Amino acid sequence: MSTGSSARRTEVTNAKVRIKAFPPSIDERYANQLWDQIKSAIIEIQKKNNSCLSFEELYRNAYTLILQKHGERLYAGTEAVVREHMIKIRDSIVENLNNKFLTYLNSCWKDHQTAMGMIRDILMYMDRVYVGPHNLDGVYKMGMTVFCDLVVRYPIIREHLQKTLLDMVRRERRGEVISRSQIRDACQMFVQLGAGSLRVYLEDFEQPFLEQSREFYRTESENFLSENTSASLYIKKVEQRIEEEVRRAHHHLDPSTEPKIVVVLEEELISRHMETIVGMEDSGLTYMLTHDHFSDIAAMYGVLSRVEEGPKIMSNYISLYLREQGRNTVRDTGSSTPQQHIQDLLQLRDRANELLTRALNNQTIFRNQINSDFEYFVNLNPRSPEFLSLFIDEKLKRGTKGMADQDVDAIFDKCIVLFRYLQEKDLFEGYYKKHLAKRLLLSKSQSDDQEKIMISKLMAECGAVYTSKLEGMFKDMAVSKTLMDEFNVVLSNGNRNLNLDLYVRVLTTGLWPTQVTSSNEALPEEADTAFKVYKNFYLSKHNGRKINLQTNMGYAELSAVFYGRPNADINTPQISSVTDSHTHSFLIHGSSSASSNQTSQSSQQAPISGLPGSPGALKTLDPPNSISTSSRLNVRKYFLQVSTYQMIILMKFNRRNRYSFIELASETNIPERELKRSLMALALGRCSQRILCKEPKTRDIESTDIFYVNDSFVSKHIKVRVCLNYMYNLYGLFV
Repeated sequence: MSTGSSARRTEVTNAKVRIKAFPPSIDERYANQLWDQIKSAIIEIQKKNNSCLSFEELYRNAYTLILQKHGERLYAGTEAVVREHMIKIRDSIVENLNNKFLTYLNSCWKDHQTAMGMIRDILMYMDRVYVGPHNLDGVYKMGMTVFCDLVVRYPIIREHLQKTLLDMVRRERRGEVISRSQIRDACQMFVQLGAGSLRVYLEDFEQPFLEQSREFYRTESENFLSENTSASLYIKKVEQRIEEEVRRAHHHLDPSTEPKIVVVLEEELISRHMETIVGMEDSGLTYMLTHDHFSDIAAMYGVLSRVEEGPKIMSNYISLYLREQGRNTVRDTGSSTPQQHIQDLLQLRDRANELLTRALNNQTIFRNQINSDFEYFVNLNPRSPEFLSLFIDEKLKRGTKGMADQDVDAIFDKCIVLFRYLQEKDLFEGYYKKHLAKRLLLSKSQSDDQEKIMISKLMAECGAVYTSKLEGMFKDMAVSKTLMDEFNVVLSNGNRNLNLDLYVRVLTTGLWPTQVTSSNEALPEEADTAFKVYKNFYLSKHNGRKINLQTNMGYAELSAVFYGRPNADINTPQISSVTDSHTHSFLIHGSSSASSNQTSQSSQQAPISGLPGSPGALKTLDPPNSISTSSRLNVRKYFLQVSTYQMIILMKFNRRNRYSFIELASETNIPERELKRSLMALALGRCSQRILCKEPKTRDIESTDIFYVNDSFVSKHIKVRVCLNYMYNLYGLFV
């Protein structure tokens, strides 16, 4: 241990401290010699005679001058040599202003860059040691500044350079072929002269370039529009110009210029003229909308969307067009059916959707405006809720037959779109309930599944409360079917034959859009007996409830036999002579009426509906003995589908040939208003449905009128429907 420590101490003791000696100072004469060598070398470099130079020696000379505190002489002298050379270059460029000016200028610039690169290498030590502490530009940057100040920004050269470059751009815009590389080289020179800043480029090129561009495109756009060009051609011209300028900026100019030149084009070609473009009478946006030129509209939107107010202006014109179309559709309701009215609105909505997706990129501003427009004109017609419900009613009854499920769903979705526009959604609900009730009570619905799909869509829009009664109506129908199945089992087990088909629907009061009435009408014996049997069955299952017949809501099917000579033209009113012979027969095939049961716990209504197929009701009636043999050959049998009121009236004519209005009112107990309307359908309705005749042959029914069976009645069809929905219309249940 002691030995090692002594060795270390010995090493420290033997170490020698070396102090670097100051270099010997040089006299002024020697310093001048060194500078002269460097100056001569710089001049030779500028003349491109640098092959015989020793750059190592020149570097040492510059190093020595800096080390001996002659940095100011070296820097100032170098700058002076560079400036002197640039003055000569400037003069030569001026002499060549009209002789391949850009080519010569670019050659001088490239030579200067090369020379300054070599000079920088020689004076590298000065750049590293002297320039920074004295807040000076590096040698290369100093050379760029001198070139900029003495050459590029020399007034004659500067003006000629700007004029030449802008003229080349102008010529290219007019379709001439130019040397694009010369523009690119000049712009790169401007950028490099800024030495990290775009000041030179901006001041000497970009600013005058943008000003000239603004003037050029302002003049061009005005001239183009003054030539009565179409909107689509102008849009294509704008697209072309923007594409050209973007390509030019990308390939020739500094990247920072591209958005600026685009702004100029947007202001001069679009903002200044977009009202004119959009509003062109024979080619503008309204014309495009009228002729479904979606590609042209898409092009217009692509151009106008570049400016802030462009989409707004387009939206306003689209709104004017849609509102005009919508108002025309609403005005035409008098000459079209409700279904056609809604179909026209849906077609207009389809066009608007196509416009939105194909031409307007589904942008919110257009989507909101279109929705606002449809809400405006859909609600111009106060009957729109009713018409929409009727349209859906038609589709659910027979309008979707043979359609795929997805197509049906698409129709319902379109209806929901129109439903959203309705301001009176409660009014729609009332109509929908009435139409649904008709479909359910008259078995007109094509598919329960489709009915429930539509209700589910309404529920999704407005909530469960909105559709609760609609769902309750379906529940009543299901309960009624169950009750009828049980009732038929009871009849079968008891070997009871009602001699007619009976179908009862029990309806909950408050759910159905019906007017509950007290029924005092004198039903035919067969129908009255059948209803009493069902009533006893129902009350036996629901003790304490009350069930009431609603005759105004029922319908029936009668077997009718006519023996008179048929009229040759079934489209003309049937005229039959009045005789005492029995020349007709009516037999209940199936009957329908309505009933209501009510207790303190619940209130319900039950319509009784007749269905075809009762074996006992379809028997052939033998003609009366008083009928002649020739008349027997004219026997015609039909099945008449009528309301319960009409069934009561017709069955009376099995007893007598003629009834006065007063007698029918007395024997049937049908309210006077309903009796008149029922007789109106039977005697004054469609020619092909006139079962009765009346005297006198006037268009009104008076209390003294006489009615009798039209024994000459003839129809092309075995089943004759005589205004089955007639009584529903009377009570406002369906319209």
